[in-house]
Amino acid sequence: MKVLIIINYYAPYISGLTETARVLAESLAKEKNNKVTVLCSNHEKLPENEVINGVNVVRAPIMFKISKGTVSPAFIRMAKKMSKDYDVVNIIAPMLESGLLLKKLDKKKTVVSYHCDVNLPSSLLNNFIVRTMDFSHRVAMKNCRSITVTTKDYAKSSRVAKDFLDKCVEIAPNFKEKDYVEVEQIKNSIGFCGRIVEEKGIDVLLKAYKIVKQQIPDASLRIAGNYKSVAGGSVYPQLVDYIEKEKIDGVTFLGKVPEEDLAKFYSELGVFVLPSVNSLEAFGMVQLEAMFCGVPVVASDLPGVRTIVQNTKMGLISKISDEKDLAKKIIQVLKNRNKYVVKRDKLLKIYSNDVLVKKYKKLYEEICNEKNI
Repeated sequence: MKVLIIINYYAPYISGLTETARVLAESLAKEKNNKVTVLCSNHEKLPENEVINGVNVVRAPIMFKISKGTVSPAFIRMAKKMSKDYDVVNIIAPMLESGLLLKKLDKKKTVVSYHCDVNLPSSLLNNFIVRTMDFSHRVAMKNCRSITVTTKDYAKSSRVAKDFLDKCVEIAPNFKEKDYVEVEQIKNSIGFCGRIVEEKGIDVLLKAYKIVKQQIPDASLRIAGNYKSVAGGSVYPQLVDYIEKEKIDGVTFLGKVPEEDLAKFYSELGVFVLPSVNSLEAFGMVQLEAMFCGVPVVASDLPGVRTIVQNTKMGLISKISDEKDLAKKIIQVLKNRNKYVVKRDKLLKIYSNDVLVKKYKKLYEEICNEKNI
């Protein structure tokens, strides 16, 4: 089976979207009879062609960027030309070019993996970008064979996907299954891992943490994530200003934690928090990474995001952008931690890369079989 995955950003850039594509691509590439290629934009002057863990990575030159999006006429041309040699073409969205791509590609073999609606701070330019993205995604969904969504819960609330539920197939994103590391847990430690950007709600977490400190004085907050080179712009300076203004202690920005050290980071925590504030967060794989290391989670009551805690019972759900409720839930988990810890075997039955990749393979095989009829 020959699979072409099309995505704007790919490794070595790290985000939930790129990690989903990477784990899927590398899992498929492990099988001898599969040929897997990723077409992405060359957003950081990387090699035009290279093989990463068995996956052929082809990078198209870009002209410029608009917010988080890349503009590359070559991207469209290369996608059209390359797609002819593949059995399945999987477009990873959000993607500005998705609608135009579906006008160029064979619709019967094209899958759109729609991860989230685009939300940007309101401005004339940003509002135009959001409307354009929504239009492009609608065109793509109308013309593709199937749409994969991380959860039907999210799809039903999506501005775009809700109109194409009959095409939607629920497949949770692939993620790195961490293992608990035998380390001394940092008592009453609260953790976050992700990009240091507005939609992650880290400002809400800081406000909640300030409240938590009033009841649990020895609580600490450890924030992992790159705050220097971030698509869309980091909010690190504003967070530091708030910490200094409010004289909050016990907050540590760890920067980008190396992949090999992430399991240790999670295993040391008392609770992991995902306080995201809008639909750019549609699932939150970091929740699963923490859970697989034995750490309970407090997550926002966002469509899709909330389903992980609901399915595993390994934590609590907090109101969106509500620091008081977030603090209440964090305190509740820290004081009753064992109540929210679930055995790894139970997690594997619901979420594991084997289970998730099999769902993608089943969909791809259906497409291949249709072509052979």
